[in-house]
Amino acid sequence: MPSESLIEKCCLIANPATGNATQYLVEQAFERGDFDWRFMTFEVEPALLGDAMRGIRALGFHGVKIGDPFQTSVAEHVDEQTETARQSGSINCIRCTDGRLVGDDTTVAAFAALVRQGLDPVGKQATVLGSGRMARVIAIALANAGCSQVTIAARNSSAGQQLVETLRQVFPGTSSFNFLPLGGTGIVDADSALLVNATSLGSTKPEAKLAFDTAALGPKLVVAELAYNTARTWLTTQAAQKGCRIIDGLSLYVEQTALALKAWTGTMPDTVAMREAAEEFLGL
Repeated sequence: MPSESLIEKCCLIANPATGNATQYLVEQAFERGDFDWRFMTFEVEPALLGDAMRGIRALGFHGVKIGDPFQTSVAEHVDEQTETARQSGSINCIRCTDGRLVGDDTTVAAFAALVRQGLDPVGKQATVLGSGRMARVIAIALANAGCSQVTIAARNSSAGQQLVETLRQVFPGTSSFNFLPLGGTGIVDADSALLVNATSLGSTKPEAKLAFDTAALGPKLVVAELAYNTARTWLTTQAAQKGCRIIDGLSLYVEQTALALKAWTGTMPDTVAMREAAEEFLGL
């Protein structure tokens, strides 16, 4: 265990790490919270992840933020996972507790909190676009928040159906999961309360049109876009025109980073200041 007289250290592990705003956000939060801590960013080759995690342990890091593409593979290098991490199959935050590395995914709690700001999700129906890691994380967040039905809509039918089967196995609770091919009508209907874009298009091609009929968008629907590196996407533009309440990806990024800091320090940071820092760093 490190000496209490030493400055606490936290870091980000990602590849690529260039352009990642996490260090800037966290350093701003440490300064405003009067924490004499240090945060570093490490770009790690995927084949060397195990070496990096052994280094994290040996050097006494207090907390680690896990970025792409390591949120799934890092599980084999921690001593323990929270129930949330096990359900979501994803780890984005590690804290050192009594010399043990404990993995968690703060995106689950962060997204549920943002949804609850304008919608009681209990008993509601939701649709998640996508079939990858983030689609699973968001679906678990919605199920934990009390949604009665979560529909996975994806272009890849095999991947979408496989994700639904996985969700049914890991969350045999009150929520039901089903699959719809992404495209055409039926993705969003009159009973839908929430639509989430968990595909990569929002980040890689913000103006790209998503393959679903927008006619059902309206003021009663909450629309969430997970892309945080852009001020506007095709989906948020359409949603704004139809009067939907929007959860933007930057809000989710800030909230899940803030929850990681709370796990490390025991104190919730100023998320307004963190968002301002993120906007400054990303030029939004």
